[in-house]
Amino acid sequence: MGITVLKNNIPWGPFSRAQIDEGLERGDFTLQTLAHAPGMTNWLPLEEVIHVLEPKLPPVPITRDLPPVPMPSMEAIALSKPLLAPPIPKSDPVIPKVPPLPVKPEVVLNPAPFFSRSIAFVIDCGILFVPLLVIMGLSAVTTALRGWWESTDPETMHQQWELLSRNFHRLLWWVAIGLAWIYAAGLECSAWQATLGKRWMGIKVTDANGQRLGFPQATGRHFGKYLSALPCFLGFIWALFSSRGMAWHDRLADTRVVRDKETA
Repeated sequence: MGITVLKNNIPWGPFSRAQIDEGLERGDFTLQTLAHAPGMTNWLPLEEVIHVLEPKLPPVPITRDLPPVPMPSMEAIALSKPLLAPPIPKSDPVIPKVPPLPVKPEVVLNPAPFFSRSIAFVIDCGILFVPLLVIMGLSAVTTALRGWWESTDPETMHQQWELLSRNFHRLLWWVAIGLAWIYAAGLECSAWQATLGKRWMGIKVTDANGQRLGFPQATGRHFGKYLSALPCFLGFIWALFSSRGMAWHDRLADTRVVRDKETA
């Protein structure tokens, strides 16, 4: 059944009840807008037209002859309920086991005897300075023989001896600082880990973990020897009273002088 709406004195429609509701929501017309439905004689407000057209349910008949419905028992109610799954028991969270950190074996370093270190020091000094003394001796003999052969006057001989002495002191400093550094640091960071004197005595130089030195660490150890030698070689003698046989330059560079098992 359609509803015709009077809008601006012009009949619009007919519309279905769903279309009327949509028009009310959009504001095309209101409940006071005049409307007409089939079977009506006059135009009435839309609100009354909708009210007239709403279907009315008939009253529910009351019957007294029907038997009473029995109430279900509690057991039936319980059986009619769906069975619930048992609750999942809570378990403790599984914590992954972390493997223990590998324990490094303790490095046992056997300190070298003070006597072996002393003999090695003497051997190294001999390797470095004995050739220098031989050169100096040959130079002195050559100068003396040349002066005697040429009958050089004493003043000229004195000047030659002074020149020879200055050159000897310069060469001595070059050997003591430059050549000794290359000799000691280079051999102690090599595969030998020892100078010729230390290798002869069966000892070597390592770091605190018994590993091979790098050249910078070996250089620091070498120049630390000058500090050990300044107060009457007290820094070298200190290794005699140290439980780990460490001299002052060993403590400064964190090095150890130990027995070499390969050459022992």
